[in-house]
Amino acid sequence: MAATIKVSHHSDVPIYRQIVTQVKFMIEMGYLKDDDRLPSSRLLADNLGINRNTVAHAYAELRDIGLVEPRGRSGMVVVGGESARQSSAARDRARKIIEAAIGECVSLGLTTDSIRELFTHVSGWVASSAPTVAFVECNPDRAKYFADELSGHLNLSVKPLVLGEFESSSVDSHLVLTTFFHLAEVRRLFRGTGTEVVAIVVAPHLQTLVKIAEVPKNRVVGVWYSSEEQAANMRDSFTQAGVRNVRVIESGTDEELEGVELVVIPTEDPAIKDRLKGRIPVLEYGNVLDAASVRMVEDVIRELQIAIAAESPRATTS
Repeated sequence: MAATIKVSHHSDVPIYRQIVTQVKFMIEMGYLKDDDRLPSSRLLADNLGINRNTVAHAYAELRDIGLVEPRGRSGMVVVGGESARQSSAARDRARKIIEAAIGECVSLGLTTDSIRELFTHVSGWVASSAPTVAFVECNPDRAKYFADELSGHLNLSVKPLVLGEFESSSVDSHLVLTTFFHLAEVRRLFRGTGTEVVAIVVAPHLQTLVKIAEVPKNRVVGVWYSSEEQAANMRDSFTQAGVRNVRVIESGTDEELEGVELVVIPTEDPAIKDRLKGRIPVLEYGNVLDAASVRMVEDVIRELQIAIAAESPRATTS
């Protein structure tokens, strides 16, 4: 592997970062597979003519992002190759874009070394311009679930945050995402911080809609959320999906539940489930990211990236 890694001492991208970028690329492209052994930090440092601590720093970062791990005498081995290659469609598309760009560079007369150095420099600069993003929810599991989903869609790391467990002053993010259910509260939290807050739509999961659609037309689907606004939003969401026999439940009295076939509740509120236990069937609401919302967030991130890049001078390669 040492022969395939090149570093530039003239680039503004730190050498350890150049190594991380190239090793990550080889793993994602399948050139390095799980259980493949990386050269020792001393060997790679000697081959590249750099300090051993620089390679150790690069390997530590690759370990932190889950792509390699130390295994005793075997040294550092690849462990995250399979997961890194799961988003193959996006990588294939990116590869075609890069191949076309390299073809243009060749036609302009650039050498292979010049193109490699330019690519390393530009990729490092673009990465440094990437916005930091967080997702806020009221439940840890849902916060992590949607943060992971968004990370996959947006090709960047999205940090999960739980309402009531953080101070806005401690959140160093360019963009904070949340659902419409929590939009007003999250906007109040970040008011005056300069952080952009954007709401996304979470649509009912297909299985949720199927179960609700099975309710006889002469019966009613109840919706019980911790706030009247959230319950109304859920009712409107089901109505837009074609489910008309929906009633907002406010207190769960026997009179209020008369004629109700089942009650849809939020997964993050077990207290409601306990109050209905043994009285009426309960369906915990399952949902997925709305595709149009994801596209909207992608547009916002592109605009933020342009703004961030404009604020930091773009260095030139030598």
